[in-house]
Amino acid sequence: MKFQLKLCLLFATLALAAVPALAQPAIGGILNNYSYALPGLPNYGIAQGSIFALFGTGMSGSVSNQIVPLQTTVAGATLKVTVNGVTTYPPLYYVSPTQINGVLPSSTPVGTGTITVTYGGQTSAGFAIQVVASAFGMLSLNQAGTGPSSVLDINYKQVNFSNAANPGDYLNFWGSGIGPASGDETQYQTQTNLTNIPIEVDIGGISATVTYRGRSQWPGLDQVQVIVPPGVTGCSVSVVVISGSGSMLSNYGTIPIAASGRTCTDQVSVLTASQIQAFSNQATVSAGAVLVGQTTATTLPLVVGGITVQSGGTTVSNSGSAFFTRYTGPQYLSAVQTMPSPGSCSVFTLSYGSGGVSNPFLPTYLNAGSGVNVTGPQGKQTLPPETTGFYYSSLPTGFIPTSGGTFNIDNGGGGPDVGAFTTSLTGAVPLTWTNMSGITSVTRSQGLTINWTGGVAGSFVQIYGFAFSGQSSASVGGYFYCTAPVSAGTFKVPASVLLSLPPSGSVSGVAIPGSISVSNYSAPQAFSASGLDYGYALFFSAFTLNPTYL
Repeated sequence: MKFQLKLCLLFATLALAAVPALAQPAIGGILNNYSYALPGLPNYGIAQGSIFALFGTGMSGSVSNQIVPLQTTVAGATLKVTVNGVTTYPPLYYVSPTQINGVLPSSTPVGTGTITVTYGGQTSAGFAIQVVASAFGMLSLNQAGTGPSSVLDINYKQVNFSNAANPGDYLNFWGSGIGPASGDETQYQTQTNLTNIPIEVDIGGISATVTYRGRSQWPGLDQVQVIVPPGVTGCSVSVVVISGSGSMLSNYGTIPIAASGRTCTDQVSVLTASQIQAFSNQATVSAGAVLVGQTTATTLPLVVGGITVQSGGTTVSNSGSAFFTRYTGPQYLSAVQTMPSPGSCSVFTLSYGSGGVSNPFLPTYLNAGSGVNVTGPQGKQTLPPETTGFYYSSLPTGFIPTSGGTFNIDNGGGGPDVGAFTTSLTGAVPLTWTNMSGITSVTRSQGLTINWTGGVAGSFVQIYGFAFSGQSSASVGGYFYCTAPVSAGTFKVPASVLLSLPPSGSVSGVAIPGSISVSNYSAPQAFSASGLDYGYALFFSAFTLNPTYL
């Protein structure tokens, strides 16, 4: 079972359970305990004085959770770190056969070294550890480093959709990796504001006033207190912490902010804040979504050695998709609410090799019948199931007229999990990405400005991007979502978002293209069906491009 250090767990111990030990322990990966930033990403590194998660096999014969004072040997397991000729022994919070959580001593030098685990008289092979001065990881509600942040108000009450923050409020974020601190890291800590370590906290793209950055009373556990800046509201406002002289980016999170009162509102949310909060208290939450729209895809020319090996071009395609899922109620807030509020961005990363940790909150997919029907001005098309709970089909050219039209949607008699439903959409293709032709590559450190005209009045624009570092087993990738009101006509994706992604990798000297898309969505049309707590349908128009990320 994955272990996540949370405040409440610091006051409890787990019972020991006998687990057979392997002949020799082996280490497979080491990550910040809160961000899960992956090796190969620009923000990877284990900061001096931070809490890390070590993954492997045979690292202990039992499970043990330790409270302060911490020990360097727990359940027979000991870690040893050697960097630049200096050896340190991390105090341990948690030990199991497959995972160990400890505090990297602040006295460990910055640089690349090795970490080993010794158990049962056997020592593992050395595993590479990259030690940095600062690399903050922020605690999230899903305990996987993505989605809503775990943040407390000035009264140490959890901030959520029904207890949203207001501009001017003091908020407390938790995590680890601000940087080194003095003192005995096996004992309770003296809370000290580490003002010598540069730190910036951006909320909704606006720099917030930082009033405290430093240790809590727990070894390795950091607290960052800020004042919410004016001019930001929404149920999923982005948060990122930039720490250290090297400007290391934390994982991205979101928080709810209301202009006044304590209930947030959001243009992009299908549900109200009170509905979302109520659903999170249910045993399960089931939802359905149907999307119908048009995508204009432009492929850039590929030139190798001055020779064009792939000509560019533009294609227009229509498509329809539908999906039906069920989450547990406690998972719902963190697993589903990923669309950032207007003016904000969310970032997610993924690994194609070992050592990564996937989101533990996977849904159950629901059978809504043999197909979802879409009937428009040019006739009827059926979206067949690709897998249980997911329906998709390309739609014929001209099925979605540029002038618009009404599309009626149904799933016939329904299925074993989702009953019959009907709804309708009215849509057209009015959005134009006006500076698309000028983007052939993306310089991550400079940010990226997107301009558009048109769009459905009162709607929003979603900007998506993806970059991939290569094709080996150790390759990593990242993607982002940003949201802006359609009326703005422009949005600049911050450099902090793009620098969370890796630069594009290459194969035989040829860059692997990433992607950018700009999409406009209509207001959601609600529908109901037995087996669903709610359902909605959207019409979209999208433009895609495949530049490289530099």
